[in-house]
Amino acid sequence: MFALSRSTRGIAVIVFTTLLTSLAGCGFLKGEGDKDAPGASAADEVGRPLNDMELPVSLRTRDTAPTNALQLEATSDQLRVEGKPVLALANGKVPATDQNNGIVPKLEAAFKAASKSSLALRLQANLPYETLALILNTAKQAGVMNVGFQVREVGNSNKTGWLTADNYVMSSKADDAPNIPGVTPYQWEEFTAKWKDVTEACRTAPTGNCAYADANFARGGVLKIELFSSGRGINIDFYQRGLTPEQEAAEEKRRAKDLAKKKEDFLQGRISNDDMVTFLLLGDPSTQALFQFRYQEALSAPSSLTGTMAPMCHTRKCGVVVAADSISPMVRVVSMMGAAFPDGTSAPAYAFEQPWTKKAPANLPEWANQVLEKEQAKTATN
Repeated sequence: MFALSRSTRGIAVIVFTTLLTSLAGCGFLKGEGDKDAPGASAADEVGRPLNDMELPVSLRTRDTAPTNALQLEATSDQLRVEGKPVLALANGKVPATDQNNGIVPKLEAAFKAASKSSLALRLQANLPYETLALILNTAKQAGVMNVGFQVREVGNSNKTGWLTADNYVMSSKADDAPNIPGVTPYQWEEFTAKWKDVTEACRTAPTGNCAYADANFARGGVLKIELFSSGRGINIDFYQRGLTPEQEAAEEKRRAKDLAKKKEDFLQGRISNDDMVTFLLLGDPSTQALFQFRYQEALSAPSSLTGTMAPMCHTRKCGVVVAADSISPMVRVVSMMGAAFPDGTSAPAYAFEQPWTKKAPANLPEWANQVLEKEQAKTATN
């Protein structure tokens, strides 16, 4: 801020310099040989370098840096590969005209030309999740198997490191658990056996909204684990998925049998009216457990997200879906990953959700499948 005691002469110099800059920017001071090159745009010019302090922060920074990897850097204005401009971004977003069904053609061409299996990312912390998903999906289509995020330590430190996601996969937006090669999914009941431990860990968070360790849970199926970012909240969610028709029938039969037994106990006076009401109020067995935190929980060590994930995934390799709203900033997504699996824990296998896809409910009844098939057939003929 300029002090009031600055001389009038100093102010005049500043105004004159500003005027010259404006005139130059408007083209008034260009000579005949200073015309813009044909087709010049923000994508053709060397953009500003990304400062280390603009990188997302993480409690995981000590992964091995990607070797022989293609270098990609993205700011809110530009996407560069190996330092060369590839695409202009609009506030960090890939323009609709530069993407096609989850692929960025200009970026795909750069990936294929380089022919490398790893990608090293330097991404501005406020880039939206959809841009990350487009980059990763395009890279996967071009044969890239591994990705490393350059991050910096939490706080005001400018020390940088890496968080890696080797052999990552891309998944459609769906209720069902994606297939993640090399990982054996947990059974749902392996989670329910540890539900209480997970809830107790969640409750160490001042801002945690922790799913009650319900004794009335469903049986059968496999476990889907999801890290989800939306607004200022971040979630660790556990879902029962992958029920076979036989398991669904067995679950309905068990529920009906339990209800019949309770009714008989009530009629015979073996349980009170209050006990019967309590049973009925339990409702359908639980098929999910959602644990929500405010974003700041991902920035403190030890993090409550670490403890919440520990009972299930810190002694055995897990498959984990990373999902977020399209506009969720990179920093929240990466910080969430780093807090769930900080330095000193084994990395999971990641599946990154494609936010542009449509979500189909899990275990659809036959009539719903038929409706969807008819709609798809109608769309294909139009």
